Amino acid sequence: MGQNKRYGGAIEQQIEEAVVRPKPIGLSEAELDIAHHPITEAEAPIAVRAYVRFHESVIRPNCEAIAWTDRAVKIRLTIRNGAMSEVWVWASAVERRGRP
Repeated sequence: MGQNKRYGGAIEQQIEEAVVRPKPIGLSEAELDIAHHPITEAEAPIAVRAYVRFHESVIRPNCEAIAWTDRAVKIRLTIRNGAMSEVWVWASAVERRGRP
């Protein structure tokens, strides 16, 4: 393969970083089953902690609940690299954070 003389290896490095960047694993559409479990949107984000599954491991970060059903919660979290993610998790994996 030829090399990109204009950009050097910068593009390849960006592609590699994007491919290996961790992404949370959320619930599937079948698990959400919104036809039988309607979604309620939060008026304002709610401070929570949640177990979030990644391929590599499970973490329990501080995050925000932004929507829910009777069985699941959509959370927004910032990953260590600064990327913002939104993912659906089971309601039993979420706990409200206490006020300081």
